[in-house]
Amino acid sequence: MDWPQLALIMGVLLTLALALGQWTAMALGSVGMLLLWMARGEAGLFSIGSVIWNTANNYVLIAVPMFLLLGEIVLRSGASAHFFRGVAAMMGRTPGSLLHANIVACALFSAICGSSVATAAAVGTVAVPEMLRRGYRSRLVFGSVAAGGTLGVLIPPSIPMILYAALVEESVAKLFVAGILPGLMLAGLFMVYIALHALVRPGDVPPREPDMPWSERLRLGTHILPIAGLFLAVLGSMFAGIATPTDAAVVGVLGALVVAWVYGGLTVAVIGASLHSTVRVTCMIMLIILGAQVLSTALTYTGVSRGVSEWISGLGLSRWMLLLALVALYTVLGCLVDGISMIYITLPVLYPVVLAADINPIWFGIFLTLLIELGAITPPVGLNLFTVHGISGGAPFSEVVKGALPFVAVMFLAILIIAIWPNLVLWLPSMM
Repeated sequence: MDWPQLALIMGVLLTLALALGQWTAMALGSVGMLLLWMARGEAGLFSIGSVIWNTANNYVLIAVPMFLLLGEIVLRSGASAHFFRGVAAMMGRTPGSLLHANIVACALFSAICGSSVATAAAVGTVAVPEMLRRGYRSRLVFGSVAAGGTLGVLIPPSIPMILYAALVEESVAKLFVAGILPGLMLAGLFMVYIALHALVRPGDVPPREPDMPWSERLRLGTHILPIAGLFLAVLGSMFAGIATPTDAAVVGVLGALVVAWVYGGLTVAVIGASLHSTVRVTCMIMLIILGAQVLSTALTYTGVSRGVSEWISGLGLSRWMLLLALVALYTVLGCLVDGISMIYITLPVLYPVVLAADINPIWFGIFLTLLIELGAITPPVGLNLFTVHGISGGAPFSEVVKGALPFVAVMFLAILIIAIWPNLVLWLPSMM
């Protein structure tokens, strides 16, 4: 068979498997094995063992469970609750103050946690009940928490950035540093939207509360310092060249244990629950990676990757048209599969096209991360939407989706900004 036929078979089988509810990892791996068998018979299947070993035996991937464990300890020990109250106190009486506190808390918490779901859960668990009790409109509350969670993988550390770097052999540290300014920009855009919404529709937010004395505000604000300290320890050690991302993740876990101990949350139950959740999520991620790598190998062996790359290159698309096509592709994929699967399904085919178009791989990593996080707040498989719905107290899922839609538009604006001004992404890595 030629590559168009094999590509069609792959697309139909993969869509069918996912539509029937097959686990993503199993769907990717089984379709990849079938393509290998169709292309090379039993000899093609013999390569699967070495593919799995070479993929799993990657030192960079050790950072994934470490960053997950870091976030779990901070969340389960209660440190995140103190942290959010400190951020809320420091936001003062700005229009929609607690909504701004959501975004700021997510931005700061994401600086120690590489997962958008963990970020949304850590902030939302504390913020959602408090804001609903005070009279904020539920739709705006849910949208701000879900969107704020997307900062969890844009502001470093970031698990998708680690996986991208391992797949395309780029510097994890440079990708982390490249995500700082776009992440802060996106947080600022979210806050601008919230402020405008509060001014245009004041009925969606409660009346301003009496001003808190500065002494009390500063007392509560000190709870921000432990999280800020973890951020400096993790990212500062990498930026200074003292530690690799994996080493920095371990330093972060040790720091999180200290923070949990200070707050009195370092118990056997907390450590056990954190380890259990970390192992569960890590296994899920690794299974998806291994299944996707089998499919990626099949696409390479069968010539599908090369054929699609040559076909796209032959279209003669300009850089802007190519980027527009990628935005459309990843927006659609984000409605169907999770971000990790998107990385491993598409990069073997599209990365050569990106390089041929003279697009900087570090910039493309941030561009791809933004598009992946867009999928986290778009139905029907937006993981942040399900996370917020789970802590919404029984609100309809449609209410969460409607609240997130304006923030989807803001993220499209952020993508346009980094496309027009790529130095927003590339300036900090050039200083390393």
